[in-house]
This record gives sequence, structure tokens and C-alpha cells, in this order.
Amino acid sequence: MKPVIAEYDGRKVNLAKSWEGANICTELPGGEFHCYDTDAESLADPALPAKVRKDSLKAAKLAAASDPHDTCTSDYWCLYADPNYKGRRLQFSSDGKKNLADYGFRDQVSSAFYWVARWPLNYGYATIWDSRSWPLHDRQRDLVPPHGWANFKNMDYPGGGDWNDKVDVFEVKR
Repeated sequence: MKPVIAEYDGRKVNLAKSWEGANICTELPGGEFHCYDTDAESLADPALPAKVRKDSLKAAKLAAASDPHDTCTSDYWCLYADPNYKGRRLQFSSDGKKNLADYGFRDQVSSAFYWVARWPLNYGYATIWDSRSWPLHDRQRDLVPPHGWANFKNMDYPGGGDWNDKVDVFEVKR
């Protein structure tokens, strides 16, 4: 495990151990992480690129009453701890595999969304992985935008069951 250290309320927190009350943790363009209590704090972070902040704030205002997943930051993959895009949220923008234990989010994903603000659409896709112990093979499933997956209990798991709270690794591919 390689714990991720994030800035939250003016201090450094080890996400693998605890989010210390944060509700949203976001990967910034340089790879560092910031955590927040509210969507407003998340969207106003000056460390986010200006275009991302502008697109996200505009979408949040337009969809405040109608579309709950629009709290997802523009051009980010958002993983939620609860169904229907609720609960703690972990946001990724960079490519590559992310071991969710490093972020204190292993076996906690219940819904996911990718919101695209740019045209033409160039968002790639993601793969979720359930790492299994030998001799069992890892399970995986691709998530292809531009829509969300509101409830992982509705996603069939290979061999039976569902994907709710089974994701160990999240991989972004562009």
C-alpha cells in the first residue's frame, strides 16, 4: 500500500488511514490531492484549472434541482460511497490504475459518474477491478461514459452477485 497524503483544512491527512471528516477528495492536475467538506469548497479551489472550475460551477447552478450527479467535477471520474451519487466522493482526472486502499476507499464504491464539459468528447473509459486471492482470477468491468452508474447493486458481478462495495482498483484509460 502506498498511502496518499491530502491537504484538508490546512493540514496533511493520510487518506489510507482516515479522511478525518472530509466528504470530497479530488486529484489535482499535478497529482496532489485536496479534500473538502462541501461541493462549494471543492468547486472554488483555486488549485483546480480555471476552465474546470468555470464549467463545474456553471453545471452545478443549472442542475442544482434536477440532476444530483452534477456535483461531479467537470472532466473527472467521480466514485461515490453510496448509491445514487451520494456519500463521500473520490475524484480522479489522471490516467492509470489507482489502488483504492491507498485512498481509504477500497470496497466502498457504490456508484460512479463521469461528467464531460468539453466538446468534442474525449473521455476514454475506466475499468473497475476486484482483486482476488490466488487461485481465483481478478474480476473486472469496463465503464464507458457518457453516463453514470447510479447503483452498483444493479451491476452484475461475474459468477453472481453485484459490484457494490467490491472495487479494489480503479483504472482511467484515455
